[in-house]
Amino acid sequence: MITENKTPTELCIECESIIQDEKKEYGRVSKITMRMLREKYGDDRANRAMYRQQKKKNIKSNTESMIEKGIDIVSALVTKKTSSL
Repeated sequence: MITENKTPTELCIECESIIQDEKKEYGRVSKITMRMLREKYGDDRANRAMYRQQKKKNIKSNTESMIEKGIDIVSALVTKKTSSL
């Protein structure tokens, strides 16, 4: 485990940032990285950090799809209105 004087919250944020950086760079988190994070931060903290990152991605994807649907609806309404003129 970590011997530095950091709070549990700081450790979680640090672990999440490592996962986020690797996902940005490679598109996924490798087994080796997860193994290293589990050794350094503990199984529970590393697994939770990974879960939170996955959840953030799902929320972002849902939001983006809702925005795209809204744009499609508005563009369809505009097309319908311009064609009726």
